[in-house]
Parts: sequence; structure tokens; C-alpha cells
Amino acid sequence: MAEEPEELDLAAALGAEAGYSTQCFALYVPNRDREGAESGTQHTWVFEALRLLAEVNGGATATPPLEGAWLSDTGAIVIENPVIVYSFVRTEAFLQGLPRIREFLHRMARETRQGEIAFTFDGQFFRILQFDNG
Repeated sequence: MAEEPEELDLAAALGAEAGYSTQCFALYVPNRDREGAESGTQHTWVFEALRLLAEVNGGATATPPLEGAWLSDTGAIVIENPVIVYSFVRTEAFLQGLPRIREFLHRMARETRQGEIAFTFDGQFFRILQFDNG
């Protein structure tokens, strides 16, 4: 009979804390508006998103700009360079911070003239198409 392998305690093996986050929240910061024009404010929005998610979850990271494409209402393919800002979730703080995150996403969408704003959570992709009035 084969011996069962020992369960790996990765935290102990690497000297990390025992607790960990399994859920990740990520938002996409656009550099173009709904008509494909450069917004010119992406850097400001990235830093605001980093601050917000660091306050809510204890930390956040932004990727370098990525290559992306989307289909406009007129049928044109728009190439853009979104930045993804992500944070691993601390459940209680995240739930308390949801109103702030919602306000940020809807304000960013309005002020950067988006047709939609996207975010991911726990491996699922979400789109906001209607924005709250500020």
C-alpha cells in the first residue's frame, strides 16, 4: 500500500502568516473614452484606485498598461491600454468598503466618458453599463 503524501503547509515552509486570501477583486482603468478618444487622466485614476483598494484590503497592485480591444457602438474596433488594479480581499473590510468602491467605479465611468466599466471578482467578469448620478 502506497504511503499518503504529507499535506504541505506552505505558509510554515516559507515563513508566512497562516491566513491567506483566496478572492481577488480587480478593476480596469481605461485610457480611452466610449468614442475611442484618449482620456489623458488614466494615471490619476490608477493612483486613486490603488489608494482606495489599499485602504479597504490592506494593499493593491497595478499592472503596466496592457493591450486591449473592444467593439464600439459604431462597430469599430478600438485598441486601448487599460491598467488593471487588483487587490486580494479581506472579507469584512471589503464588504464595508463596497459603497466606496461603487462610488469610485461609477464616478470614474462618468468622468472618463465610458460606455461601460469592467471589474472581476473571484474569477468572474462583471460590466457596469448604467452609472449612478454623482
